[in-house]
Amino acid sequence: MATTYHGDHKGEDLVNRRELLLSALPIHSALSQFVCAQENPLSSSTKPAHTSVTVITSEQAMVYSMMGRGEARLLVTGEQSEQAFFLGDFREFPGFLTQLHRHPNTDEQFYVLEGVLSMYFDGQWHDFTPGMLGLVPRGTPHAQGNHTKANVRFIGSGNPAGFEKLFPAVDGLIKRGIKSPDPQFFAELAKIWPKCDTEPLGPPPPRT
Repeated sequence: MATTYHGDHKGEDLVNRRELLLSALPIHSALSQFVCAQENPLSSSTKPAHTSVTVITSEQAMVYSMMGRGEARLLVTGEQSEQAFFLGDFREFPGFLTQLHRHPNTDEQFYVLEGVLSMYFDGQWHDFTPGMLGLVPRGTPHAQGNHTKANVRFIGSGNPAGFEKLFPAVDGLIKRGIKSPDPQFFAELAKIWPKCDTEPLGPPPPRT
């Protein structure tokens, strides 16, 4: 399945409604499983941690620095969703860029709240403005970042859970004083990636 996005674009940029619904099935399924597990604890082989409605406030988010160029505020992790999905409120500061990478087993979703989130897929960069949704199927090579002078804020989620473990791991390196461009930082990062369903593919492609 190709990566799709939805917004005020015409022609080939308009996502087909059927494709959008199919792309959204994984996260809908994960959310449904989470809710059903809470409402019907006996129907699951593993008893869920909660059997009633869960309310998570912004103050309860687990906050991690993204190498000083952004912030990950995790609201739901695999531990809370029985590994079904993760969800967080993310900030990326001007100049933040990820490597080109892919997640072999994780479907990702990005919903932009503020600023312009730039995402690279299908051989080019695409800009996502507030109200736009990006659905990245597992295995899709992509990169993302902030090419503007203003902060970007978006809701990011993925299913199944696992990738979110990257954020506390990298935050831990920084708190230990291991930072880029120290070679030890990249050596440690290479150990972390496989544990977080992440396969690095190289530097972020230049924006033309």
